[in-house]
Amino acid sequence: MYNLYQNFATPPFHEQVNIYYDTQDLMIRKHKGAMRIRDVNGMHIFTLKMQSEEGLLEFEKPVPKNAITSLEDEEIQELLHRYQLQGPFFKIAELHTQRAVYESEFAKLCFDISTYHGKTDYEIEYEYKKEHDGLSIFQDIMKQINVVYEKNCISKIQRAINSL
Repeated sequence: MYNLYQNFATPPFHEQVNIYYDTQDLMIRKHKGAMRIRDVNGMHIFTLKMQSEEGLLEFEKPVPKNAITSLEDEEIQELLHRYQLQGPFFKIAELHTQRAVYESEFAKLCFDISTYHGKTDYEIEYEYKKEHDGLSIFQDIMKQINVVYEKNCISKIQRAINSL
């Protein structure tokens, strides 16, 4: 990853902290979803990702702090009710990520170093900003370090939760 990072404008790394929440019986996880509050650049952002017939749905909302009390927000409570998710909710994982982002016209290339439950992993993400043949571009980028991209691995969220 470091060799590829050096091929770009070497943007600085910044830290993101994600706290994941679920019910005692892991109801969100059982529905292949995830709920977190992310701290990044002094902001706290609530996110709920849930699988649906249309695919993965994602809801985000700024909250005042990264604490379980932020889940008491009226709009968040309505959303949780819509998915039949009832508390109490508990912190189930904490993920610290050092991220550097290189932006092009079409996408963001993210270099991540994440730690959770005593583990460290490295990931390169290609996040679309607008529609294009990103797969071909990403494969060309990975060729620079003799890596062949075949398919997506499980997400950071799932890796952190699965490591419990």
